[in-house]
Amino acid sequence: MMRRLAVPYGNTKEKIEVDEKYILDIIDPYRYHSGNAEKTLIDALRNPVEGKVLPDFIGSAQKLCIIVNDAARPTRTDLVLSAVREFISGHDIHFIVATGAHRPPNKEELMAIFGQFYNEYKERIVTHDARDESMLDHIGQTRYGNDILLNRLVVRGDKVLIIGSIEPHYFAGYTGDRKALLPGITGYRTIENNHRLALHAYARPLQLNGNPIHEEMLDCATALGRERIYSIQMILDRKRNIHRAYAGAIIKTLETAADEARCIFSAPISRKADIVVTVAQLPFDINLYQTLKSIEHGRLALNDGGILIFVSRCPEGLGPPSFARLFESEDSIEAAAIKAKTEYRLGDHNAYNLMTLCEHGRIWGVTDIADTTLRNAQIVGFGSLQAALDQAIKEKGTEHSILLLTNGSMTVPVCGRY
Repeated sequence: MMRRLAVPYGNTKEKIEVDEKYILDIIDPYRYHSGNAEKTLIDALRNPVEGKVLPDFIGSAQKLCIIVNDAARPTRTDLVLSAVREFISGHDIHFIVATGAHRPPNKEELMAIFGQFYNEYKERIVTHDARDESMLDHIGQTRYGNDILLNRLVVRGDKVLIIGSIEPHYFAGYTGDRKALLPGITGYRTIENNHRLALHAYARPLQLNGNPIHEEMLDCATALGRERIYSIQMILDRKRNIHRAYAGAIIKTLETAADEARCIFSAPISRKADIVVTVAQLPFDINLYQTLKSIEHGRLALNDGGILIFVSRCPEGLGPPSFARLFESEDSIEAAAIKAKTEYRLGDHNAYNLMTLCEHGRIWGVTDIADTTLRNAQIVGFGSLQAALDQAIKEKGTEHSILLLTNGSMTVPVCGRY
């Protein structure tokens, strides 16, 4: 029997038909209840996981720096600002948009981030620029010898408030909390040295213990002074509603949220599949760099010799220059992967991951990116998901199995013990 499915592609849906007997699993994001957002946030602020309530934390501080996510995260910054507005008024506030090595947000994106508060705060919004060393102060080193260059406004502020959301991250374990500092508001060299640790075996989704990427982020928070930092973190549902909120001491907030996030974002599977379709939904489909989250999660469910099909519109193409350079020629990926462990440049870990995936399977893409560009990374482009599936089924024969991750960026397949 043929099964009809509608798969997200940007703001539209692509309809496909698949023989039901070959479907191993269709994994949707965990369905969980989200209640009243205002009440959820107020409860979190009244009951911090550790430390003082927010008004007592801010106290008489004059300079208050509030770090918020850029447009690459679905965080409901606007709702948090509504909940904390009475506590932050009367202080010298600066909002720092934590871009890491991403491009700066445009005006429309800033309006989406700040919502109804954009006009009120627009003169106090600063977008972090990792490459502008005049914006940075050196505050120490990590346990791995990485110099911590941090945004000067934050270093010289009295108190720091971080607003973020917790989702899986394919090499940092989870987004959110301490990640607003590193890579969010650190210098390019600090980010580059941190990301070279992504080749470590424990640098993987849902993993914090022993993860060197995470450990450097901890060191950054410690160097700034954890007692100066207050964290508000959210777990969002598929419609960007607030399911749960956590507030209080940095790191403790993440650790508390991670327990629930693991249950929500991990998906047990009975076995790996020959064909894995992994979908990057908004906003993680903005470019191929952000789409890597869904690709890396999808590979966890792929049999050796299998075919991974990512579905992501990628309206902004490949993404930041540090990643786009890997697609300059047919030799770029291999050369960067070889150098990744000795002469690392930011983005080389992605080359290494793509190369190792191509050694164990194949990557096909349903995307707006030109086929000629994709070929340089051994990625085969298709004009539709149905065409890609039909070709994959033809090549795999009658004994194939198919697994579909409808939101691969936010879902981590777990086969056996992880």
